[in-house]
Amino acid sequence: MNTESVRKPPSWIEHLGTALTVGYLVLVAIGMFHSVLGYRHFGVNILDYAEASDFLLAPFRDPMVLVVTVLPAVLAWGYLAAGERWSRRLAERRRAEGKPRGWWESSEAMQARLESLAPLLRFGLALFWVFVSASTYQRLVAYWAMRGEGTNVTVELGNGATERGTPTRPLVLVGATSRYLFLFRTESWETVVVPTENVQRIIPQGTLPEDSQKRRERSWQRLDRGGPAASPTPPGSR
Repeated sequence: MNTESVRKPPSWIEHLGTALTVGYLVLVAIGMFHSVLGYRHFGVNILDYAEASDFLLAPFRDPMVLVVTVLPAVLAWGYLAAGERWSRRLAERRRAEGKPRGWWESSEAMQARLESLAPLLRFGLALFWVFVSASTYQRLVAYWAMRGEGTNVTVELGNGATERGTPTRPLVLVGATSRYLFLFRTESWETVVVPTENVQRIIPQGTLPEDSQKRRERSWQRLDRGGPAASPTPPGSR
């Protein structure tokens, strides 16, 4: 077998494992940054309460983190890359046709300098975008939560106490780690940190979606008619 005839795989396939690992670490770092900024609005330094394992799924707990920060960056990168390729092809076609360099085209020396600075500029723009998008999004999330538009809950503790709000001043679940639960009391405007080992039950106070309400009505009607979904007759009751 002629080894020279065997085609080598593309370079990106050879380094696919490394690229996936680096990409995942970047997503984790973005998720951590969002968490730090988000909890800061509630007076909490999440780094004091979270463990390393809590951040491994940080970018996936809130899919909007990816939509707000990562997706626009990917789209912008694709747009700029496509524009760069189009400009290069246009310049090559003009040179092949014997046309002079246009006033909008950079000189070769300027292009060389820009290419050397491009990685640094891209990195700086990426950091700037992560900061702006995370700061804006987390400010809005905190604003909605403090208005009672977040995940409203009632928390029953192991010692018999209950953390709850009122219909007009709900108790909002800000977030959680493997060891702590973060609540915000809209009635007293304060943050409460509860160890998860002290939590017996969490009861969401939100309204069921319309589809769930319809399924509930159909299920109850079927149960009332004594259908197949009805509770079985206890043994010995006949």
